[in-house]
Amino acid sequence: MCSADIHATDLRILTIAQVRFILTGLGNPDLFPASFQSFWRKDAPADLACRVLAMGPDHDLEQEAPVPDQPWSFVLADGRCTLTRRDQAGRALWRIFTQTAFEDATLVWHPRYFESVYGSYERSWATGLGLSLLIFRLLRHRGLVFHGNAAEIDGQGILCLGVSGSGKSTLARLLDAAGGRVLTDERPVLRRAQKSEHATGSADFHVYGSPWPSSAGMAQNTSASLARIYFLEHGAENRLTPLAPREAFNRLIHVTTIPWQDPALFDPCLATVEALLRHVPCAVLAFRPTPAVIDLIREDLQHHATVHS
Repeated sequence: MCSADIHATDLRILTIAQVRFILTGLGNPDLFPASFQSFWRKDAPADLACRVLAMGPDHDLEQEAPVPDQPWSFVLADGRCTLTRRDQAGRALWRIFTQTAFEDATLVWHPRYFESVYGSYERSWATGLGLSLLIFRLLRHRGLVFHGNAAEIDGQGILCLGVSGSGKSTLARLLDAAGGRVLTDERPVLRRAQKSEHATGSADFHVYGSPWPSSAGMAQNTSASLARIYFLEHGAENRLTPLAPREAFNRLIHVTTIPWQDPALFDPCLATVEALLRHVPCAVLAFRPTPAVIDLIREDLQHHATVHS
């Protein structure tokens, strides 16, 4: 590891989905993207913490041979983890040293290629680094990150999931225009209540906004109790098709950020997915980009609330 001087050692507190990131070493909060602004809250409720020490350029990374077929690598040994991110040529861009719980993470980066890809340490939080830290900190605490949007409408939280081009940002704008509270239009975070493994009911699951928005630019530091999951598709008409848990599982794993490289990493994620699908009903939402789709969602939520009241 490098021996770079550590500057600005005052603590900076970034809270995302009740995970408190304590940033030390290099870095300036004023240089983070605007979407992070509402997440700089020392007083936000949090039940997990991750101390991130940014050490800066590490010249040892310059000496490493490229590994073109490994954009990510995870080395797990004796309760310690080394996580490396590489560019398309296989050159190491950054590396995190931590224990498997990700309570403390020390970060170093390539002296040249890191800034050419990310621009700065602060901007790297918006393009993969920060997301990786959140995913791994939540790994053993019933937390997942999805591709989609999350919103609260008429007091109920929804996840609207889909691959790129499925209409996530379009639907987020429609939800916002209809009075819904959009938490994020790109990277919703899910957490399950830290209580009995035998707890039942969708109220155990909450969705959170995150500072990683898409084209709609929506990123709120707030949460909602999850009632429904919708898988988005374009359609000639607005239509809901309920899904059995097995059918939903095959769709969900394609829009969930899961580290597949090692069973120690992906097994906890799959356990959370299975619990989620046991308790939260899912449906395919085929829709046209008009306000009428929000009426359909509201009717579905009202029906769901009536059935379970």
